[in-house]
Amino acid sequence: MKRALALLAVFGVLAFGAPSFPGFSGRWDMSVRLLPAPITLTSALTLTTNVAGFDVSGYFRFTGGGIDRVSFTTSGALGPFSLKSGMYFNPGVPEYMGSYLSTSLDFAGLGIGFDVYHWDTDYNACFFAGTCWPFLKWLDGVTPCPDPNLFGMAYVLSTKVDPLAVKVIFADCCEGIEFYKSIITLKGLGICCGISLDAELSFLKEKGFDYLKLSGIEIPLCCGVSLTATVTFTVDAKTVETGLKFAGIGDACFTVYGDAIPTDTGFGWAGIEIYGWRIRCALGDCNYVEFLTALDVDAIENILGDIFLGACGEYEYVKMGFCGPGCCGGKYTVDLSIYFGSNGGIFDITRLVYSVRIPIMTNFTLTFSGAAAAAACATNSFSFGWTFTF
Repeated sequence: MKRALALLAVFGVLAFGAPSFPGFSGRWDMSVRLLPAPITLTSALTLTTNVAGFDVSGYFRFTGGGIDRVSFTTSGALGPFSLKSGMYFNPGVPEYMGSYLSTSLDFAGLGIGFDVYHWDTDYNACFFAGTCWPFLKWLDGVTPCPDPNLFGMAYVLSTKVDPLAVKVIFADCCEGIEFYKSIITLKGLGICCGISLDAELSFLKEKGFDYLKLSGIEIPLCCGVSLTATVTFTVDAKTVETGLKFAGIGDACFTVYGDAIPTDTGFGWAGIEIYGWRIRCALGDCNYVEFLTALDVDAIENILGDIFLGACGEYEYVKMGFCGPGCCGGKYTVDLSIYFGSNGGIFDITRLVYSVRIPIMTNFTLTFSGAAAAAACATNSFSFGWTFTF
């Protein structure tokens, strides 16, 4: 605890003293977890300066055990080329984790990009799951180097000429460069009667067809009301999202998750299996209500990721979001989630999860978050913190 308090004091001096250092800007994020015990502090400092037209940033995260994450990133332009790079470290070991270099060129409607990623042996899996650092998360959690004892590299070639965009990804797992994945995107394809859609097709080397997503479909009905639709086809499931868009008011979106049941011959459908559904109504920028019901929890989480606590037997939630004017031109936001399950209390409620952000000054925002849970399935939690920019 003494070490945590010392870190808090150091960050206080750095953050509030930083304006005295010309040419630097930054951000200080602090989180104090009071429940469950013991009390823990997590603090992160980001410092940014400009060197020869490039923004150079350093990120340092501290916990009660000391500094546990460090990264350095740069961004800027070199002639007609845009450049970004980053390098990530685990100082607790200490150990290099990974790095990337990204460049792009836009000229006369033609966009060309080339990215190179490199990661260390020990972080092969978590980089691609997005649990180490976020810069490789776009590879959809699929690791191109299945052997965890190998370093890895990925090369991404991309080109764009409206309405077509193509991205090709190659991987090198110490055995030579091989094709890994490709993504083809078409924007604003006209169908008829002024209706258009966006299409995204993905292929993986290991399994061929990955997914086909048809989105951006908006069919005008009348009186400023439009029907919207998104259809996603994968190897294991099909998802249809439909909704109503009200001009000047907000959106209502209804999503059904399920799959077709093939006949014994495989040339027809015997029926449709419904995994669950989600309804979301959005009003304005941050006011919304969302309902999700899972008839098959495992199938829903295969599509949407981990949502429910198995120990609570959860199968349903209701989420609500509110916002309003705060201090100094900012907005306060409140997010509340109510989960339901077989091991819950009154009305089968298992957890109440909340998150609150309140601006106190132009550059200072307080945050509160936590959960109140049924004793049979989870523990209560509560944290507070702040974000200070300078």
